[in-house]
Amino acid sequence: MTKDLEDVIGKEARKGNPFRGIYVPEKAQEILDIAFKRALRSSPPGGERLDLIKRKKSVVISRIKTLSDEISSRLLDIVKRFPSIDTMHPFYTSILELWMSRDDYKKTLSKIHGASRLVKRIARDYILRIRATRWKEGIPVGDVLKTIDKLRGEVFGRISSVVNSLNKDFSKLANIVKKMKKLPDYDPTLPAIVVAGPPNSGKSSFVKAVSNAKVEIASYPFTTKNITFGHIELKSNGIIIRRVQIADTPGLFDRPINERKEPELLALKAIQYLADVILFLFDGSTEAVMESNEQLRVYYTVRRFFGEGKPFIIAINKIDIANEDIIRDILEKLGLERDNIFFISIKEYRNIDRVLDKIKKILRIS
Repeated sequence: MTKDLEDVIGKEARKGNPFRGIYVPEKAQEILDIAFKRALRSSPPGGERLDLIKRKKSVVISRIKTLSDEISSRLLDIVKRFPSIDTMHPFYTSILELWMSRDDYKKTLSKIHGASRLVKRIARDYILRIRATRWKEGIPVGDVLKTIDKLRGEVFGRISSVVNSLNKDFSKLANIVKKMKKLPDYDPTLPAIVVAGPPNSGKSSFVKAVSNAKVEIASYPFTTKNITFGHIELKSNGIIIRRVQIADTPGLFDRPINERKEPELLALKAIQYLADVILFLFDGSTEAVMESNEQLRVYYTVRRFFGEGKPFIIAINKIDIANEDIIRDILEKLGLERDNIFFISIKEYRNIDRVLDKIKKILRIS
């Protein structure tokens, strides 16, 4: 990435998700249509008082300037709106790199930035050539006007070719923006609780029960495909003392990292880069879609991603329809007594307050 591009990209500061507010046309023709429409409406002053050749030059030069300024400005604006991959939060960077490499991201923006400058340079060169076009004795005025028209056609064609060469780049960036916009607005100044676990363990239900998040709840597994954020207002004696973020994540399966689907990778990235506290939910019900040993392997995967020594809360959900064999096996394999794990029913709101009290204790909120 050139120094010039570094000075341009990501200058517009945005809170939360850095990809909000970005628009990229999926096809170059969209920019060309707008620019040509404005160029053809361009009307230089004093045109009627000039002779035919001067008037022709004036109109053509004015339209070339308008066209190049409009296109160059729009291309530059696209680059400016994209955040710098070197300075955005690691959560967003790590997810971006699931779909586009760091180098490809920089090269694509660099190509658009370069095209912005190239359009201006082409316009300048042709304006000089048009200004240098002169009538000479013995040459019909019509031939001079045709020469100017020929140069106008060439410059319009060359500029159009430059912009059209960006079609693949626009499509690539538009697809990235569409995906990245779905990510939550993370605020690094607030603590973040990430709710993780196997599919159908009640993660979305928990987040919806304790926060203002709008999450999709269904009786079948695999509903959550993206990370959803909500906020909890933690209270003491009825007074709000701290606002924290809570993230609902897609369910995790028991499989190697190279076989994980995109939603699972999103969940692991949230665990790795966002979480100040992890709440892991086991499904201890007769409806569990995974056996206890599979759920335990998912648990160990999450522990590995989160790192040792960081706050970790374990809860077994759906005790209103408990499968005692699953619960017993989980407790035995983890080597935990019943007093060291939360048994909850989100459906009946049982022991949810105890989990929130634990979160407050971890975050040293009293």
